[in-house]
Amino acid sequence: MIYAVIDIGSNTVRLSVYKVHGEKVTNLFNEKEQASLKTYVKDGILSEKGIDRLVSTLKKFKAVVDNFEDIDELHPFATATIRDAANRTEILDRVKEEVGLDIEIISGEEEAKLAFIGASSSVEVSRGILTDIGGGSSEVVIIDQNKVIKSTSLPIGSLSAFNDYVDGLFLNKDEKKDIDTAVKDLLESNKMYREEQELLCAVGGTARATLKFYNEYYNESSYNTVMDASNLNDMIKEFIEKEPRDILDAILAVKPDRVHTLLPGMVILNRLTKYFYCEKISISQTGVREGYVYNKLLGRNN
Repeated sequence: MIYAVIDIGSNTVRLSVYKVHGEKVTNLFNEKEQASLKTYVKDGILSEKGIDRLVSTLKKFKAVVDNFEDIDELHPFATATIRDAANRTEILDRVKEEVGLDIEIISGEEEAKLAFIGASSSVEVSRGILTDIGGGSSEVVIIDQNKVIKSTSLPIGSLSAFNDYVDGLFLNKDEKKDIDTAVKDLLESNKMYREEQELLCAVGGTARATLKFYNEYYNESSYNTVMDASNLNDMIKEFIEKEPRDILDAILAVKPDRVHTLLPGMVILNRLTKYFYCEKISISQTGVREGYVYNKLLGRNN
């Protein structure tokens, strides 16, 4: 069987195609559109322009899928921005009418579970913290003995943090402190207890972009998948002190599509490592989409 999965996030919309043969799941190819849906939300409503952007992106991806006769099923699902939109029903109806797709809404708790299942398919996540920092929310999972002990979805992500806390293109020290405080307060209000954890495993685009920037900054191999938490903290502090043009050039050289969201995402990740006293951050190349395939389509729970 070959499955296509469309992950509709707050910052990006991603198409991934997987071949399933027995117990083996192979990623065949990926496409990404920087839709930035969160920027079209005002007073909890996704604007007409935002819905048009979503419809246009889904039409593009459906056309890609339709061109491959070997793809057996297409499954679109949405996370923070769509599930939290006050006009969610209108959005789903428009997509059904104009694209012919039924979007499945994934709850924050379910998203956290899928991130864990997806990450577990490629890295060892037996104990520690797992996070998926998206554009509009951040899923946080406490794991012990290969099981989810507690999970929560924080209503803050790399794009929403930029929109809510950053006045210019790049954040300053005061704005970094504001994001830090917001994440800490959300963790405490969601009763995520503080216990020393050696490892934080991170999945998703923000995590992968941070790792790519980290490897460039510290001249690490491009194959390196582990960051030292203290080095990440130092890198952020050093970087926000630089001149805006220097920051711009550095991000454009590594991850130009995240020029405005990379630093806010790094700050969220950094605060999570501090909150749980983590020393190392392991970046998984698999996450929610792989978890969706394993759990939703193949019926696996781990």
